[in-house]
Amino acid sequence: MNFDQNLATLVDKLTPISGVHTTAIKNLSLVKIYDKMLTRVPVIYTPCIYIVVQGSKSALLGSEVFVYDALNYLVLSVPLPLECQIHEASEEKPYLAVKIDIDKLLLSELIVETSASRTTQLIKANSGIFVSTLNQDIQSTLARLLAYLDNQKQAQILGKLALKELMFHVLNGAQGDLLKAFVYQDRHNFQIAKVITLIQHQYSGNLEVATLAAKANMSQSSFYTYFKAVTSTSPIQYIKAIRLHAARRHILFDNLSASDAAYNVGYSSPSQFSREYRRFFGVRPSVDVQQTSPH
Repeated sequence: MNFDQNLATLVDKLTPISGVHTTAIKNLSLVKIYDKMLTRVPVIYTPCIYIVVQGSKSALLGSEVFVYDALNYLVLSVPLPLECQIHEASEEKPYLAVKIDIDKLLLSELIVETSASRTTQLIKANSGIFVSTLNQDIQSTLARLLAYLDNQKQAQILGKLALKELMFHVLNGAQGDLLKAFVYQDRHNFQIAKVITLIQHQYSGNLEVATLAAKANMSQSSFYTYFKAVTSTSPIQYIKAIRLHAARRHILFDNLSASDAAYNVGYSSPSQFSREYRRFFGVRPSVDVQQTSPH
């Protein structure tokens, strides 16, 4: 059995039903999907390493399309609003993936432990997202990581070590410099990441671009340039996407009315909210509820 078959067998065994499955290893979750997606779905991914072991998927960020299939992995160093679509999935051969949330503290510790040169600060990371092919070190570590999930004690003790080892190999892979640059506080990318974290927690407040630029210790023009380089969208459009995603969660899962959800995420005008919701998700909030409710 080759590596991709072995990894697919492990994930398939650990995911008895379709959906996203948390595991006994912190920051590690598994994905199994039986159905292809006919259209792209708006999703906000937090910083993570996302490894496809069977099937294929694409992510749209601005005008860029990132395609990743078996034994390719996507890395995001900042939360990004993407449009995703699964292209290969079926009952006989489901889409299978592994998602590892990035622990910034672990990342920092690894860089210190491996004595990474401070010249890494000079690296220019042009985007907060990239796709790379799994090398043999990552494949081997991932196989052991998944195997540990069969045993609770191994998962708790050895799983943490294997997760750290996997992160080490990613850091030393083709595009690891993006993650290294993300760690350093005096990098523009790190400053943008701090602002993105602030937006994630305070999106319902009055977020002015001038204030955000000051938080990043940049001029407004520089802030706009660096923000768009990382997220492929403007600060205003990014805030809007975060608010609309949050409002949709409130409407679909918290049973809030559209107007209550709108006020909850920072909109003062329900009519403006409804227009922007329809423009972003393709349907009015009321129609979205009807389409997603179980029949």
